[in-house]
Amino acid sequence: MMAGFYLLRPECLPRGRDELASDVTAVLEPLATCYRNEAEPRALAAAHEALARLGLGPGDFQPVGEDPHESRENRDNDLVFSIVRVDGRRMPLLVHSSLQGYVALLDEALTRGTDLEPEAWGRLRAALHTVFDILLDRPFEREDGVPMAPPRSTAEGERDALRRWTRGHHVFMALLQGLIVVLNGLHRDLESADIPAARAGLERATALMWGTESAMRFAGDYDASAYERAVRPTLMPPRAPSDLTGLHWRDHEYLIKVLSGLRPLFSNLEPSLKPQHEAFYRAIAQAYDAHKLVCTRFVGMESASLFMAERSSRSAMEVLEHFKRARLQLVKR
Repeated sequence: MMAGFYLLRPECLPRGRDELASDVTAVLEPLATCYRNEAEPRALAAAHEALARLGLGPGDFQPVGEDPHESRENRDNDLVFSIVRVDGRRMPLLVHSSLQGYVALLDEALTRGTDLEPEAWGRLRAALHTVFDILLDRPFEREDGVPMAPPRSTAEGERDALRRWTRGHHVFMALLQGLIVVLNGLHRDLESADIPAARAGLERATALMWGTESAMRFAGDYDASAYERAVRPTLMPPRAPSDLTGLHWRDHEYLIKVLSGLRPLFSNLEPSLKPQHEAFYRAIAQAYDAHKLVCTRFVGMESASLFMAERSSRSAMEVLEHFKRARLQLVKR
């Protein structure tokens, strides 16, 4: 079984820049000068060095016990993807999960390659760079539209589908938590009418949302025939509950809660923020389309998802399209 991927509970993530205040510059120094536009081997080595500097040991990861905010479905999703919810010194733990997500991405790509096109690989790298900018309290640096040639496979045989699926979801979760941090701050900035900060927050949120789009595609970046053989059995009985569904990802549920809280602020948005808001809206639409693309590749256009198979005649595509429309309503002006 793959080693656990440690994550904070989404409710414990920072809610503003004041809660991010922590001296992580020394820890992230190996990455600070090279994470943007560096070749993958150099960036991976720097990430490992940063993890070593962070120096967290077993005693720093305190597994969360009984948690009134966690549903059974939340626990099931964490278990299937080897995610362990922890508490402790929260800023170091957030830095750790961000670095681990970056390591998972780069190591997986360098080991087996990726078939993502340069635009998507560039967006994925840029999203993780945005996370490190946040942790280092650096200004937003736009990278969208900058293609990066991804590592191509040099190994014989097909990729380890289950490993790619699991580690791709770890990358996705690291980005999703970064997105929650950004949106928490955006809420404060919009409430206080800090327009420059809100503009930067929307731009960061857009970069991170595009990153989740590419992370989902990276998670499904293996031979489609391997899904039925290696991945699907881990998502259904006896290895998983019959009602397992990504709709119950704890962090995704919390993201929807955060977006719901932003809805009144979006409906009365400062006109000068319209371009950034529209870009964020488009990024959300594309992220849900990427989920549909991966689902289509593995279950087809007409098939039901594992969760919906016994509950509805609607196809997985129809269900995902419904959720896409509902989520877009949360950010519509």
